[in-house]
Amino acid sequence: MSVYATRRRNMVESQLRVTKVTDDRVIMAFENVPREEFVSPELKGLAYIDEDLVLGFGRFMLEPMVLARLIQALDIKSDDTILDIAAGCGYSTALLSSLGQSVVGIEAHAELAETAQENLIKMSVDNSVILHGDHQLGFASEAPYDAIIIEGAVAEVPDHILDQLSEHGRLVTVIRDNNAAPGKATLFQRTKTGFSRQYLFDAQTPILTEFNKATAFQF
Repeated sequence: MSVYATRRRNMVESQLRVTKVTDDRVIMAFENVPREEFVSPELKGLAYIDEDLVLGFGRFMLEPMVLARLIQALDIKSDDTILDIAAGCGYSTALLSSLGQSVVGIEAHAELAETAQENLIKMSVDNSVILHGDHQLGFASEAPYDAIIIEGAVAEVPDHILDQLSEHGRLVTVIRDNNAAPGKATLFQRTKTGFSRQYLFDAQTPILTEFNKATAFQF
């Protein structure tokens, strides 16, 4: 077993299983997708630490435990279509691709989006794509989605992104107003009368500044 395979197994056992990640399909995804292949060579040695990993360009990979619990909360089915907002280096998209039918990943930094797409190709992920796009807009042309994840803390989730959910669709993210207080990992679900909201756990997830309350969406 390679050193990275050993670290990956240790990540699953010491970071995920002990923090209420119990879904076997989610566990298997984290066991099978090599996190170190989605980062630059100088970061490979840090690929399995239990912290957010800085990618540059103001972007980051979510802490494995936080990402795993958010994905688990989505309760993804094999025929689900998924939107991955702020996909970063493509690692999360690769994980999601093994759980659902198809994934559209959106990354606002053009160079990172290109690298992320190359990573998916390198990993032979053929049911997903990473596109350069505005995180705030989602990707309405492929909506509705059964599941959406916003990878970073946001002050609020814009209505036009919630509107991209299918009937009974789910969205997860971390709601956080500032860097001082912990964020609240939150599950939104579309209902017949609107959207329900469920608190999941606290998370010190970095903020995606483009989702600040002061930002207004323009048609």
